[in-house]
Amino acid sequence: MLIPLQYPVVELTSGLLCAGIFMIHGLSGEALRGSVFLCLLLGMSISDARFYIIPDEFSLGGTILGLAMSFLPGGIGWVSAVVGALVGYTFLWFIAAAGTRIIEKISPGRLEEAGLDKAMGGGDIKMMMMVGSFVGISGVAETAFLGSLGGLVVYGPVATLYRRLIPFGVFLAVAGAITYLWGDAMLDWYLTHIMGLAA
Repeated sequence: MLIPLQYPVVELTSGLLCAGIFMIHGLSGEALRGSVFLCLLLGMSISDARFYIIPDEFSLGGTILGLAMSFLPGGIGWVSAVVGALVGYTFLWFIAAAGTRIIEKISPGRLEEAGLDKAMGGGDIKMMMMVGSFVGISGVAETAFLGSLGGLVVYGPVATLYRRLIPFGVFLAVAGAITYLWGDAMLDWYLTHIMGLAA
């Protein structure tokens, strides 16, 4: 029986991500934490892209791992992890609630026609909680911004040309990975060049 191509591709991608993180951080607790985080994001993005669902095993289980790994050397610390998780969940919950009210006000019945009861799924909200447990409150802000920006840039053309929806979790996963890898550098650049503050 032939093995679907997606399985070796996913395993190869996971291996490359982990290898890259260990090359950056060496054999360390931070390398382990980063590898787990990026693999969780990969699993979430694939699940959301294929089945439009983000399993709790990834989001809630990942949050527990993020909180536990915050104690590792090089981690963000348990206070930052807890605050990041709470802010990530609460922020996206408010965005989802506001989006639902706006859509219902502008176009009554639109969500119901699409088979939805709210503008954003609970999986995305719990996913952001997991992201916050790994990257903290500043990382939540960067991930939300980059994910929303990516959604705006990509969603319209893809939906128009291919008549296919791209779940928001895919954009959040990519944004979370970018934030973990380059978030500090991006924040320093923003504070220095945009806000005019010393890094």
